[in-house]
Amino acid sequence: MKFKSVFIQFNFLITLLFSLNFTLFGKDDSGSSSFFILNGAFQGKNLYVQNPFTPNMKDFCTDEVYLNNTKIMGQIKSSAYEIDLSHLNINEPVSIKITHKAGCKPKVLNAQVIRLNSNLQFSSFVVDNVNIQWATKGEKLGDKMYVEQFVYNNWIMLKEFPSKGSISNSSYTFETNHHSGNNKYRIKYVDKDGTAFYSKVVDFVSVLPEVNFWPKRVSNKIYLSRGTDYEITDEKGTVLNKGKGKEIPCESLKEGVYYLNIDNRTEKFLKK
Repeated sequence: MKFKSVFIQFNFLITLLFSLNFTLFGKDDSGSSSFFILNGAFQGKNLYVQNPFTPNMKDFCTDEVYLNNTKIMGQIKSSAYEIDLSHLNINEPVSIKITHKAGCKPKVLNAQVIRLNSNLQFSSFVVDNVNIQWATKGEKLGDKMYVEQFVYNNWIMLKEFPSKGSISNSSYTFETNHHSGNNKYRIKYVDKDGTAFYSKVVDFVSVLPEVNFWPKRVSNKIYLSRGTDYEITDEKGTVLNKGKGKEIPCESLKEGVYYLNIDNRTEKFLKK
């Protein structure tokens, strides 16, 4: 029984250690180079590192960068660099090891972005034909939540909610408008320090028909097969007109090529 108790306590300690983010420091056997390890979990943002010169002012400090024991960068010859974590899933464990020369030390500028909030939990997250519904535990007053949707290859904010600040379950509902096909949603929770935490991504497949438009050579208006959100941009990506409806006025556009963002896709049209 005593052995079992010690084993359980040991497992609990290991679990606790890897649920927190912490930094370890060390040197290699020769003492000519050093390293540090930063642990946490992916929360939707990359890490940025300041990379100073060595004391001889000829070389940069960082030797190699490892992500979860896999080397991802080496021979870095710049004063700053980005550690790309975007291929990871939200809340997936992150262990960053940076080896560097003696006499200098790289600085991770935003280590807080992989910090875990041990109190906040997304206890449910459901999307149906009309609503997005979710519940959280461990909120704090003054924090905020944002409903986000992945459209046009970016996460955009649909609605901001103030935190109810309840330690127990807090429920929220937001009425949304899906585009046709697959829709992706997530909840972004931002604390008072500006650190963001994310729910899992939830997919919802809508049976709505695809939105069509006409004409492609436009004089005055573009017509849509059903009412939806839209944006018109120029070739540089500058938004010139946005709104919601079945008709889009185009009288003010000069002759040329433009792009129409509708129904989570981009179409090209010509203004005559």
